[in-house]
Amino acid sequence: MGLLAGRIAVMLALATMPVLPGVAQTVPGFRVDDPRHAQLRALDEKATTLFENDDFAQSMSQKTRDAWAALHDKAMKVRVGNLPHPLAGVGLIKLGSMDQIEGKNPSALTHVDKGLALIAPFRDTYPISWLEGMSVKGYVQSIIGDVTAGAETLAQASAYADGYFARVGPKALSEADYMLKSNIAFSHAQALSRLGRYGEAVDAQRASLEARTTSLGPNHPDTVAATYTYAQMLYRAARLVEAEKYARLAVNIATDHVDRKHPSYHRSLEMLGLLLARTGRRAESLDYMERSIAIKRETVGTKSLFYHFGLYNMAGVLLPMERYSDAEPLFLEAERGFRAIEGDNSPQGARALAFAAVASAASGRPEEVIERTRAAMDRVRTPTASDRDMGQRVYPLLVPALIATSQPGAARAAAADYLRETRQIDDAPAFALANAAMMAAWAQGDGAVAAARQMAGLLRESQSLDDDGDLNEDQRAALDTILKIAVQANDPALALDAMAILAGSRIAQANRLVAERLVADPALAARVRTLQDKLKALAKADSALLKALATDKDVDAARAARSAVEAIAEAERAAIARDYPRWIEARGGIRPDLATLRAGLAQDEALLAVMPAFDGVYLLAVDADGATVERTGLGRAAMVALVDRLRGTMTPGGFDRTAAHDLYAQIFTPTILARLGKAKALRIVPTGAFASLPFAMLPQRPVVTIDRDTPWLIRRFAIEVQPGFATGPAAPQRIAMRNQSFLGVGAPAPFAAGTRPAAPALLAANHYFRGGAADAAALSELPSLPGSLAELRAVADRFGSDRATLLVGAQASEAALRAQDLAPYSVILFATHGLVSGQMEGVTEPALVLSPPSPGTGDDGLLTASEVAAMRIGADWVILSACNTAAGDSAQAPAYSGLAQAFRYAGAGSLLVSHWPVRDDASAFVTLETVKAANRGTPRAVALQKAMLKLMRSGRADAAQPYIWAPFILIGR
Repeated sequence: MGLLAGRIAVMLALATMPVLPGVAQTVPGFRVDDPRHAQLRALDEKATTLFENDDFAQSMSQKTRDAWAALHDKAMKVRVGNLPHPLAGVGLIKLGSMDQIEGKNPSALTHVDKGLALIAPFRDTYPISWLEGMSVKGYVQSIIGDVTAGAETLAQASAYADGYFARVGPKALSEADYMLKSNIAFSHAQALSRLGRYGEAVDAQRASLEARTTSLGPNHPDTVAATYTYAQMLYRAARLVEAEKYARLAVNIATDHVDRKHPSYHRSLEMLGLLLARTGRRAESLDYMERSIAIKRETVGTKSLFYHFGLYNMAGVLLPMERYSDAEPLFLEAERGFRAIEGDNSPQGARALAFAAVASAASGRPEEVIERTRAAMDRVRTPTASDRDMGQRVYPLLVPALIATSQPGAARAAAADYLRETRQIDDAPAFALANAAMMAAWAQGDGAVAAARQMAGLLRESQSLDDDGDLNEDQRAALDTILKIAVQANDPALALDAMAILAGSRIAQANRLVAERLVADPALAARVRTLQDKLKALAKADSALLKALATDKDVDAARAARSAVEAIAEAERAAIARDYPRWIEARGGIRPDLATLRAGLAQDEALLAVMPAFDGVYLLAVDADGATVERTGLGRAAMVALVDRLRGTMTPGGFDRTAAHDLYAQIFTPTILARLGKAKALRIVPTGAFASLPFAMLPQRPVVTIDRDTPWLIRRFAIEVQPGFATGPAAPQRIAMRNQSFLGVGAPAPFAAGTRPAAPALLAANHYFRGGAADAAALSELPSLPGSLAELRAVADRFGSDRATLLVGAQASEAALRAQDLAPYSVILFATHGLVSGQMEGVTEPALVLSPPSPGTGDDGLLTASEVAAMRIGADWVILSACNTAAGDSAQAPAYSGLAQAFRYAGAGSLLVSHWPVRDDASAFVTLETVKAANRGTPRAVALQKAMLKLMRSGRADAAQPYIWAPFILIGR
């Protein structure tokens, strides 16, 4: 049951609780059943009867209020010794309860404070009423922003309840007693969680769940609510496996035992969705969120807090997916709903507005950021409330917006407030302290680079701790600030630090399941746990150092302690990198070094990183002589829109020439081109939307018509793409040094025909999995690839029948592939459908479609990335001549879907993959020409460049059109 509904049930049940025998009385001689007070008891019974009315409107009517007020007024005139009768306090507490239920929080706090003062001398005679008043008081204190006071009030109530329950024993306690105890523990857990005291919050919520189970049984809707809330607290305490266990338990119980119309039904769906989102499975989570909102709309209506919390939560899932245009209207609708229900100063409405400001910032609207963040701050900072949580949310948005709008004085003031308030937070995490310090230094214009470098180190450590390498919005915004500082200071090394974290996050997300498969090795798993323990110790040392710097106390000792812990952690990380390099690579790699990166460049080679962060896109150009960092003139949102526009026109007869050149002009600025100098080969490290952009087709000058002489970027550079900042030489040219042999896999047998409509143009992996397994019906929708067999045979003929093996038709199966020793083959070509995934959802991962499996084999016909990573491949080339094997299914997909990278982990030298469905004759042409040139000793990027240019000049139909020649990319390192 939700909090408000739960309180209504508790208050109705507790209204006539009897005083149990043997309870101590603070006021000597006082008796509840004193005949002199019969009239008061009659008033109490009258008010209770009204309050217990099954009709909610009647129970909360003015008539009920008048009855409680009459009890208070009459009891104030009856003296017990020199004190008013305690029923005066009971009446006020009940009025406060009604106020709280209706969202009238200031009035509720006034009533319960006065009521508790009146009942305090009689607390042990009216323990339930006193606990009810403390419960309302603590909850309201927390909800209006005084969280520390609320937690203390609820801690006192919990301690008293524990003592009272132990004193009277279970036989003397009713279901309602346990419900009240559960509600107090619940509110206490919520307050502790807001204070960041997650371990204590878990214990409090566990107590709430146990009391609720005792009162109502394990299958009651309210017990389901306590179960999914316990899962939430476990998640916040980083106990993820337990959290998912209890979240799924709540959904299962709700599905089997709870009416669909009950709030616990939709809330259990929502909580599981949130948990999946927070563990990196956002696309999977959206299904649960959407189902929950649909049920809320049907059962509780659009004027319910439940409904608006659903919108708020779903928008929160969309934000880290960079679906800002989808998230923003949901936050704004939720904000309007919260204000309509809770009043203009609704704290939750303020938070929704603050999150809408995140969308404003990411979309490059700083004036709107300022307006929304200041409005959110004003709403929670009333004369009776000060919510530091809001400051932590809005200052990191407000300070950059003020700087962007040329308001340096206001930026300095806001940054100073941010730093001061963060230092006042008990047990403030290292990230918050470092971010506040960085913002203050940046706004002041003094020490920003050092503060940014410290922040980058913290984020790198956090990324190593996170199992899927995900970055939240706060972390991405912090990285954006680091990159802004790097651009202002012209500090390429600092920019490289931040960019490596961004690239590493994308790699780790794309390869989450690959990393899980690798870490299944018990020896590696133990090493990883040891490393994480050391990184947690380093995080604590970071926090201690930041606190010392803030107070200017024991700084040298804190710095020395941190250095010692860091040395231990780095030694362990280096040891794992030495012993398990594939795991390190799958997790995003180690910290790159600018000097090493430059030293790893070949003669006439340069590197260009193109990184969207939060509101900006950043460029890092590196050659043998130095490095340059810049920010694009257009913001992230506008740049992503250009990429989307260009990709949306990539059809055989379409190409947005203006968007293509605009992208070229934004990325290849005069400063960047000057750094790239006379380089003939270019290594590109793109992330986010730019991982779906074939740079080869960007025109160097505005284009009116497309022909064989159009000045594409591929004419200027031989291009190789790499997911991250790997150092060292390119894959060795081994083909000429051994017997060439070829394995071709493709033209698989189709899955049995289904009844579904034609397949969508985009081959998104989520469409082809159901319940964690391949969906044969969905796979049957895939169109045939009539040219794939001809392509495989053409390449095989080039090698000769004695050195070529083909697995085609029914033989293009997982079982047949496993039976092959893949080590001897120098070139492996897959000509089949490739399925990609923008978000790595459970077992839904990138895959190649093979033939349907034979019954009983345990196969599903999909060769997934994690299965590929477990192979042992010796090929110099793996060619994925398949639909959509380069990038994911959205502009924000992880770099190259994880599928291509999995082949790298399996031992492949270089990979040739495609960005979109490729025409069969063009694929065969590019494949053959690239391999032939590489066989003659031509560098691989140059071999692909020459193959593309030769195709343009070949005279084949439409060969000059970028749709035909541009999808191919070379992935190296």
